[in-house]
Amino acid sequence: MIAAKQLPPTVTAPLIQLFGWVAWLAILVGITRIIWAGALLAIRVYRDEAIEGLIAALVGGAVLGSAGLIAQAVLQPP
Repeated sequence: MIAAKQLPPTVTAPLIQLFGWVAWLAILVGITRIIWAGALLAIRVYRDEAIEGLIAALVGGAVLGSAGLIAQAVLQPP
């Protein structure tokens, strides 16, 4: 096992802040995508159109939202 030296806080602090912003952005995009897919679903049901393409939009929003939450959990200091 190789013991690695800890990076100084002057290096890690800006990186953690940047990753935090990226995680919040990912969560925001995921929530927006799920809301957008819900709106499209409502419009397509009202017009009696097919809704098969919306499943991919909902799955994409869920994956992106969960990826943001996973990144946030990983970035929290122990």
